[in-house]
Amino acid sequence: MYTDLFLALKDEKNSRGHPILAALSYAFCPTAARWWVAGADPVLPFDPVWQALEDAASGETMKAALIRYGMETALEKAVRYIDQVDAYRRTHQDTIAPELFPSFPQPRFDMNERFGVYNAINNMGGEWNNFFVYVRTWAFLMEDWETAARLEVPKIRKERLGMTLSGFRHPARFPAMVWEKKHGRATRIVIGLLVQDNEQDALRFSIVRQAGPEGKKPWAAPPETWAFDRVTGEADACDLIIPTDAIGGIVERLADMAKNGPYPPLNAFQHPSRCKQCGYHAQCFMPNGDGKWKKTQYEVSSLALKF
Repeated sequence: MYTDLFLALKDEKNSRGHPILAALSYAFCPTAARWWVAGADPVLPFDPVWQALEDAASGETMKAALIRYGMETALEKAVRYIDQVDAYRRTHQDTIAPELFPSFPQPRFDMNERFGVYNAINNMGGEWNNFFVYVRTWAFLMEDWETAARLEVPKIRKERLGMTLSGFRHPARFPAMVWEKKHGRATRIVIGLLVQDNEQDALRFSIVRQAGPEGKKPWAAPPETWAFDRVTGEADACDLIIPTDAIGGIVERLADMAKNGPYPPLNAFQHPSRCKQCGYHAQCFMPNGDGKWKKTQYEVSSLALKF
């Protein structure tokens, strides 16, 4: 889920059609870029992984956050789930995220446990499984990332980056999660970008790698850019880097296509699961959730869309 990208597209301080964001959205899906440039605002689905990171970065505890969402009566269920995962991991120490295996009893809310928490689940996107993903992120994923990236007891914060490239006058503002660890007088800074299936998207990683914190205050130390897998908890240092002198030209070309087309729905063709997580899902698909495209919105013609 590209929550960071859609948050940037919704940021009122970013100009509509900013070339860097237009390029990033076109790389994500040309159809999504078309909707944004045309003036449509994305509607973000609830992202339990990103939300857990935001809540942790605010200094809140998981217990306090769950109570704020209205999950007071589910706190014991969260504790039982954490204990189950912890015990299962202890018996499968050589396996990455064994709680994802079919052999692990999948957590669920029984009907009698759902009473009184419907409003709270709506606060968490209306999906019962979001509760367990949120808790797992707090209790396990963050530690998995930090262990893999060799970050010992770091401090996490949400940072608004200023994305700038040579030849572009105004920066694009982009949210990111930053882990900072001090070793004596030395400081280590890690920008963690969420990925899935260990896929590093080269353009986002390359631009973020050159970005600085918003404003004039520079980084306390040169930052590292890491890919944090939102499902498995694996972490890998950024290895897909576009040459610095090539990024500007790529951004210009993609931004031009975001403005003038073509607009093939590439995610629908190649990664349909991403469509359900897209901020423009409502513009492209029927509201009854049956996966049918809106024929009144567009027609597919080989590799292009006609609006």
